Amino acid sequence: MAISKSTGSTPSRLADVRARMEHIPLIRRHQFVFSFLAVLVAYGVFLLPGSGTPNFLGWVAVVAFVLLALAWAVIVFTDELKPEYLKTILVFVLLALGGWLYYRYSTGRWSEMTQLFFNVKIIKRALPILIQGFWTTVLMAVAAALMSTILGLLLAVFRSFGNPVLNLFIVAYVDFFRSMPIIVLMMVIYYALPFLNIRLSAIMSGIIALGLNSSAYVSEIFRAGFLSIKKGQFDAAHALGLTPMQTMRLVLLPQAIRVVLPPLVGNYVASAKDTALASAISIIELLKAGLSQKSLLANPSPLIFSAVLYLVMFVPLTRMAGLLERRMKAGVRQVRL
Repeated sequence: MAISKSTGSTPSRLADVRARMEHIPLIRRHQFVFSFLAVLVAYGVFLLPGSGTPNFLGWVAVVAFVLLALAWAVIVFTDELKPEYLKTILVFVLLALGGWLYYRYSTGRWSEMTQLFFNVKIIKRALPILIQGFWTTVLMAVAAALMSTILGLLLAVFRSFGNPVLNLFIVAYVDFFRSMPIIVLMMVIYYALPFLNIRLSAIMSGIIALGLNSSAYVSEIFRAGFLSIKKGQFDAAHALGLTPMQTMRLVLLPQAIRVVLPPLVGNYVASAKDTALASAISIIELLKAGLSQKSLLANPSPLIFSAVLYLVMFVPLTRMAGLLERRMKAGVRQVRL
């Protein structure tokens, strides 16, 4: 009896599936979508005009092709059954298609622009100086980030103790270095301190100036993270007999890090870009190297390549911060479960 019941239920389930498939609109079916795509490909290969500025009928063909491509994209995007990775790929395909159409039918002077802004030969000639400036920028950015993190965290911790006298000096420190222009701070450290018999190298002066300025912002970022923690956490730590330093290390910092990580990374990126101001005290960092090679070689390609190196530095940093933030949030959810 059980066997006959199960065998009888299988045809009914297949019938239900077939019935649901029959109710799928024609434009949602895979056969229609891929047939539409095949028509678009054939249209683009055989009916689009050649490169260059087309005539009136050519523009009509181009506009019709764009409208058909957008219609196909709308069909795919509005279909909830289509996987998300397919829609993501479609976005990049549409961007690439738009760029290809613009390149094919615009009157832009592409070869002249490439020769002027993306000249590989010029970049190769300037590469040694650019790489040297890149490593100088990395050194200053990393050292300033470490200095600002340590100093800013200490200021935030001391301020959380609530001592009015100590807080007065910390607030004055934060206000002063947040208001002081970095370039003025660099010049004071590098040019004025030797009169007090304190001589620092140009790179060290730049690092200290960047670190002092950034530490004021880092201090406020950590303080905001501490203030975001509920008062019950302090009461629970006090009830467990934890000392203030144990409370800070075991309770506050692990929770505050999740809050302060995004603005902290943004501050690091801003501080790293401020290394460009170090050229005022004769430091050849990345931007200064690009500008000097641009003037020397009479071509802006080295400056464009400097911008590419900035992207190489900062994009992985921001992506890594996002990854760490997601992992921390996932860890918190697992602990709560």
